Amino acid sequence: MRSILLGAVSITAVFVSISGAAAQETTPSESTAQAEGVSADVGADEVADGGPDIIVTGVRQSLERAAEVKRNAVQVVDSIVATDIGKLPDPTVAAALQRVPGIQVQNDRNNELSTVRIRGLTDILTTVNGREVITTTGRGFDLQDVPAEALARIDAFKSQTSDQIEGGVAGAIDLRLNRPFSFRKPTLVLTARQNYATIADASNPQFGVLAAGKTDTSIGEIGALINVTYSQAENIRSVTNLGERRYSGGTPLNVPGLLIPQVLRNMPDVGDITRVQANAAVQWQATPSLQFYADGLYTKFRSTTGFVGFNPQPFTNGSRISEITPSDYCFDARVNAGGTNPQLVNNADGTVGIQPFTVQRVCELKSARFDNVVINQNSSSEDVTQRNKMIAGGLNFEQDRVKLVLDVAYQTSRSFLQNFNAEVGQRVPTVFVEFNDNNGPSFTIDPSIPLSSENLSLRNSINQNYTLGQGKLFQSRLDGEYEVGGILPRIKTGLRYAKRNARFQEVRQTNTVQSIGFGNIGTPTEANARLISSLPLSPDFLSIIGVAPRLNGGVPFLGVNPAYLRSERGRNELRSLFGLPLRQPDFDPTKEFNAQETTYAGYVEGSYEIPLGSLTLDGVIGTRVIRTERTIAGFERQGAILSPITAKTSDTDILPSATARLQFPGSFQTRVTYSRSIRRPDFASLNPSESLTLVGNVFLLNTGTRGNPALRPQKSDSIDITAEYYFRSGYISVAGYYRSIKDRVVTSNTQETIDSLNYLISTPRNVGSVDLKGVEVSAQYFFDFLPGVLSGLGVQGAFTMADSKIKGDDNLAGYPLVGVSKYNYTAGLLYDKHGLSGRLIWTHRSSYINADNTGGVALRPFDADRVNDPYVPVFLTYVRPAGRLDFSIGYDVTQALRLDIGGTNILRSKTSSYWGDKRVVFQLNGDETVYSLGARVKF
Repeated sequence: MRSILLGAVSITAVFVSISGAAAQETTPSESTAQAEGVSADVGADEVADGGPDIIVTGVRQSLERAAEVKRNAVQVVDSIVATDIGKLPDPTVAAALQRVPGIQVQNDRNNELSTVRIRGLTDILTTVNGREVITTTGRGFDLQDVPAEALARIDAFKSQTSDQIEGGVAGAIDLRLNRPFSFRKPTLVLTARQNYATIADASNPQFGVLAAGKTDTSIGEIGALINVTYSQAENIRSVTNLGERRYSGGTPLNVPGLLIPQVLRNMPDVGDITRVQANAAVQWQATPSLQFYADGLYTKFRSTTGFVGFNPQPFTNGSRISEITPSDYCFDARVNAGGTNPQLVNNADGTVGIQPFTVQRVCELKSARFDNVVINQNSSSEDVTQRNKMIAGGLNFEQDRVKLVLDVAYQTSRSFLQNFNAEVGQRVPTVFVEFNDNNGPSFTIDPSIPLSSENLSLRNSINQNYTLGQGKLFQSRLDGEYEVGGILPRIKTGLRYAKRNARFQEVRQTNTVQSIGFGNIGTPTEANARLISSLPLSPDFLSIIGVAPRLNGGVPFLGVNPAYLRSERGRNELRSLFGLPLRQPDFDPTKEFNAQETTYAGYVEGSYEIPLGSLTLDGVIGTRVIRTERTIAGFERQGAILSPITAKTSDTDILPSATARLQFPGSFQTRVTYSRSIRRPDFASLNPSESLTLVGNVFLLNTGTRGNPALRPQKSDSIDITAEYYFRSGYISVAGYYRSIKDRVVTSNTQETIDSLNYLISTPRNVGSVDLKGVEVSAQYFFDFLPGVLSGLGVQGAFTMADSKIKGDDNLAGYPLVGVSKYNYTAGLLYDKHGLSGRLIWTHRSSYINADNTGGVALRPFDADRVNDPYVPVFLTYVRPAGRLDFSIGYDVTQALRLDIGGTNILRSKTSSYWGDKRVVFQLNGDETVYSLGARVKF
C-alpha cells in the first residue's frame, strides 16, 4: 500500500463556461433506444432528445438503468451502465462483464481479465456504438484495446433479432461511447487513478479527460465531445509449469515406472502495458426531423510482456534421479521408443497404424531429486503494438411515421509483434522438486545459483519471431422504419454492405547454437553450449529478469535481459554472433495470407402488439439474408519452389428470428425468443497454406499450423425463455436457454513427420454438432424499508448453469466444449446513500476444459480392450479457477468532486491447471491483486 500513498492523486482544473457547471444529464432515449425499436446497430444517442433528464450517479442508479434496459428490450440482453462519467464499476471491460449472468472471463498473460465468453462461447460479435469492430485479421475484437473508463454502457446480447449484424454464435457485445447530445450543458470531467499491483510491486497511473458541449446556431443545434484516456501498468504473472510427462525408464534416468515432465518450468510473464484511447463525436440537429453525426475512435495498446524462465530439464544427458516418492496415482500407458505416447502413422498401403510401443505401469511423483541437471534461464522479449482507427458518420431522419438511419464507417486495425528469444543456462549439482505443493510444483536449489553467472552458457538457440497483422473494414447500412399502427405497430427493413481485407505476415526463425560456426569464439563447455564469459557480448546481456515464484520460496534469478533483446543494438549483437543479417528477417511467404471478404445483407422485421384483456403480447418477427463472397491467397513450398495457392468460397445464409413477450398487470413479464445465428471461420483457420516452425530445445516438439479452406460456418439455433419480475427496489429474473450448434469449429494437434523431422501440427475442423443448454438466475434488491443509513444497503447475485456436449462420432464426442464452466455465480453486497456508494462482489466459476492435447507426446491412460488398436486416447487440460473477491467504495465530497478506492482479487486467488483426469498437476498461475485510489472532478 505504500506505493498508493506515495502516488497520491492531485487534480487541479479550471473550466469557464457562460452556461455554468453541470452534472452529466442523459435522456430516456439513450437508455432505451434499442428496447424501443431503434436498430441495435446504431448508437442510441442518434435518437432525438426528449423527456425528462435522468442523472446517473452512484451504484444504485447504475443498476436501475441497467435493469431498465433489460426490462424494455425485445430480446434477451443484460447491460452495465457507468456509475458516473468515465466510471464503469470495474477497471476493465472484461472485469465488468464477469458480473453479467451467463458471462465467463479468464486471466491472460498480462494478468488482466479477458477472453470473454457468453454462455461458454467466445464467438462474439463486438460493436462500438452499434458498428462492427475487428482486430486485424480476426473475427472478434480485443476488448483489452478499449479501456473501461472510456465507456458509458455495455450491452451484452444473448439472443439476436434480424436487424442486428450477423456473426456472433455466442451473442453480441456493444460498447457504448458518450455522445455530445447526452449532456444538457457544457461539461468537463477529469479523472485520475493510481493502481498498485501487489505481485509486480508497482504503482501505475491512469488518467482521463472528457469535454462536451452543445450550442444553438443559425443552422441548428451543434454538439461536440472529445474523450481521451491513458493508462500504464507494470505487470508480472507468476507461472509454474510441469511439461508433458514421459517415461522414466530410458536414458538418462533409467529408473522405470515413473511419469517425469520433460521440462520443469518457473517462467513468470513480466512486462508492462500502455493504453491510449481517444474518441470524438459531433452531432448536428439541422432540423427537428434531421440530424447528422460524425464519430472518430483511436486506440493504441502496447504490451512488452514476455516470459522469463528458470527451467530444469530432467532428461538432459547425464541427469540422475534419487529420493523418489511416488504418489498413489498410477496407470498403464502405451510408451514408444522415445518414452512418449505413440502416434498414428500412415502406412504405405493406405492404412493407418501406430508407432511400436510397450505397455508400462507408470506413477505420478510426489517429490524427487534431480542431480547433474541442466537449467535453462531463458527470456522472451515480446513487444506487441496494436492500433485501431475508425471514422464514421451518418444521419437520422424522423418525420411523421417514417424513420431512416444511414450509417457509414471505415476502420483500420494493425498489430505488430516482435518476439526475440535467447536461451542461456547452466548445469547444476542438484534440484529437489515437490510436484504438488499446494496445487503447484516447488523447487529447492543451492541459493547461490540463481544469481550466479559463472557457469551460464548460451544454449539451444536464439529465435526471431515477427508477426504483422493488418485489417480493414468498410461498412455501410441503411435502415428504415414505418409506423403502421394497430396490432402491427412497426415494420423495419434495412440493407448492409461490408468489405473486409486482411493480411497476415510472419517469420519464425530458429538459429541453433550447434548449427552456427563460431570459429575461435569461445570454448565449448558442452556439445551445444558456449560460456557467456567467452563470447563478445555486452555486459547488459545478462540481468536479473524476474522472480521464480516457487524457487526457494520465490527468489530472483539471472537471465537474458529482456530490454537488451528489445533493443536493435542487442539484437544485432546476437545476429552478428550467429552470422545473420543485421535486420529483421524477411517474412516467410509460407506463413502469409491475404484475404478479401464481401458481405451483402438485408432484413425485414415486423413488430406486433396484441391486447389480451389485462395482458399484452408483443414482440418482433423477422428474417435476415446474407450473401458472403471470400478469397484467401497464400503460398505453399514444394522443395525450393514457392507456388501460389488460392481458395475461393461463397455462401448464402438465411437467419430467421422471433420474439414474444407477455406483460402481466404490475411488473411481471415473460418472454420467448428464437434466433438463428452464424459465425464465419477465422481467416487464419481458412488459410490453405501450411506453416512449420523449428524449435531449438530438443525436449520440445517442432510446431506447425495447417488451415482448412473447407471449413463451414458455424450455425446456431437458440431458444430462450425468461420470467422477470421488476419492483421498486430491484428485480428477479430466471432464464432457460437451449442452443444447438452445427459445424462447431475445434482445433486439435497431431504429430507428423515432415522431411524426417517431427512436428505437432495444429489444424481446425468442424465437429458434427453441439448442444448447449442451461439456466440463468439473477436478482438485485435494496433494503429501502430499513431505517436511516441502513436503507442504502442492497444485494446482488447471479447464478448460471451451462451444460454442453459434443455430439456425433468425433474423438471429443461426449465431452463438454472447451472453455465452458458448468457453474458460474456472483454474490455481492451493495451500498448507496448520502453520496457514499460501494460494492463487495465475489465471483466464481467451476473447472473447465482448457485445451485438447490429444496429439501431444504426454503419456496417458488407454482403454485396455483396445491395446493394439491404432488410436490415440483423448487427453485434455483442465483449469480449476479460484474465485475472486473485488470491492469499490466511492464518496461524493461535493457535487463536483468524487473520491474512490477499490481492490480486485483481494484474496490473492490463483488459477491451477491439470492434465488428464484432473489429478496430474500441470500449471499454477498467480493472478494479480490490484488496489486503486482515484478522484473525479466534474465542471
